[in-house]
Amino acid sequence: MAGWGRGNLQVMTRRKHMLLLLPGLLMGCANLPASGPTATAVINAQGQGADSAPYEVVDITDATLAALRNCPSGDLASQFSRHRPAPSQELTVGDQIVVTIFEAASGGLFSGSSAQGAATGSSHNISLPQQTVDRDGSISVPYAGRIIAAGRTPNSLAKAIEARLANKAVEPQVIVSTLGSAATATVSGDATGSARVPLSLKGDRLLDVIAQSGGVRTMPQETKVRLTRGTLSEVTLLDTILKNPTQNVFVYPGDNIYVYRDPPIFVALGAVTAQKDYPIDKEPMSLLQAIARAGGLQDAQADTSAIFLFRRESASLVRAIRPHSKHLAGSETVPVIYRLRLDKANNYFYAQQLAIRDKDIIYVANSPVVQFNKFISMIRGVTSTAGSLRGVTFAN
Repeated sequence: MAGWGRGNLQVMTRRKHMLLLLPGLLMGCANLPASGPTATAVINAQGQGADSAPYEVVDITDATLAALRNCPSGDLASQFSRHRPAPSQELTVGDQIVVTIFEAASGGLFSGSSAQGAATGSSHNISLPQQTVDRDGSISVPYAGRIIAAGRTPNSLAKAIEARLANKAVEPQVIVSTLGSAATATVSGDATGSARVPLSLKGDRLLDVIAQSGGVRTMPQETKVRLTRGTLSEVTLLDTILKNPTQNVFVYPGDNIYVYRDPPIFVALGAVTAQKDYPIDKEPMSLLQAIARAGGLQDAQADTSAIFLFRRESASLVRAIRPHSKHLAGSETVPVIYRLRLDKANNYFYAQQLAIRDKDIIYVANSPVVQFNKFISMIRGVTSTAGSLRGVTFAN
């Protein structure tokens, strides 16, 4: 009887110890090893408190896809004036020009000079010697003085000279011809030759200027083109420009074009078959194709309601999706996490329409059951250890 009492006491003691350990084990469940945050952790971090995450979580819907189509990334045409005609080239410092002045009758300022001009019928004209627009932006015209040429088109400069000579010459008519323009664009980068390319009056498009600098030495789908104009700058794939003529925009004087090799990639993490980075070797590549490229979802691990796409979006796009977002103030780009629920059949069509971009991160969260199974395995390990220790104790 006494032996039975001692045995019961040992069992009760062990159970008491296990009960004391259970809260700690439950608390440790949240800290079990995992390939990344759960869906709840990603979404709940958006709380309104001071410690809320600095990103927006956006469900992929028809409205989301419409906003993405209206605000595409790497769109040179929208950034640098869609369907705008070739720029009218204004004269600038260094341009070489010739000014020809016609008078309606003899006896004027520029009549009777057979050495420099010629009279035809009742008209008299003279071509002034070729001159270069000075550093102060002006040229010299006899009897008209110094006239600002920089910032004016040849036609507007001619009108300005006519106005200066109106009360001195006989009904003057002026033609300004350009011999050499200082209007250029700069092309550089490791995928092309470096050059200052002169721009013609007819207007030169982006591919024309790149070709004049020596062409491109890398594959179009691996080559990026950055066009910078003043404070505006945009990057797009050369392959996109070749396939979409609207992206082949006009180049303006002073533009900087940087052509470089940077193969676009996306990274797949979480409950996918192979976690690594993958090349985007076709344009466009959909989110569905990217998931398939990563080997698809792991059946025993993936939370099909929690496929996340991480990227930074322009403030204008976020404003279209979330007009009252608290992340818009003072930010040019906003971190956005798009959520796709593949536990709903119609969302597969959304995944087919959403295009992957360079440096995108696709993360598939683990199912909550995975963490629970890990916890059960940990409990089994603890009880197994306790059983082994009990056997050692009894043996002693």
